[in-house]
Amino acid sequence: MKRIKLLKLSEEDFENVYALMEGAFPVEEVRPRENAMLQLRDSRYRILISKNEANQILGFIAQWDLESCIFVEHFAVDSSLQGGGIGSEMMRAFLPQAEKPVVIEVEDEKTETNLRRIAFYQRLGFYLSQYGYNQPVYRGDLSKKIPLKLMTYPNPLTAAGFETFKKQVFTQIYKIINV
Repeated sequence: MKRIKLLKLSEEDFENVYALMEGAFPVEEVRPRENAMLQLRDSRYRILISKNEANQILGFIAQWDLESCIFVEHFAVDSSLQGGGIGSEMMRAFLPQAEKPVVIEVEDEKTETNLRRIAFYQRLGFYLSQYGYNQPVYRGDLSKKIPLKLMTYPNPLTAAGFETFKKQVFTQIYKIINV
């Protein structure tokens, strides 16, 4: 496999990335298009993409630069390309350039898909923590709860680290919901 390069999202690639996001995540976990476009103006937020020689988007990493960490809010590879190592290569390109610890959320439900996802991140050096919360939904059934656990890189999450992260994510990111 060729070495994966991560590029900052350009305006002309937004619609393709947004379509990939909608295909990869439940509706409750994806902001409405207008809100997603608006958040691109936030200097703490960026989307990195990987493309092939044909200019096709292979996948993306959407991240927030918080005070204590880099929070990967969304990460997906085009479903037609999954299983070929692209996701691993993207994350291997991403992690060394992260200037702070990296935090991701994984579903807490013990399904085969979720267990595979956790194992994927563990192979990349992430630690599954005991800490989690219910993520507010971005749209759809606002009463729905999305139980999540946190995974961290390069070190395990401490209780103090969890409290700091939770405060930051709920006051800086989840407060933006349904604007």
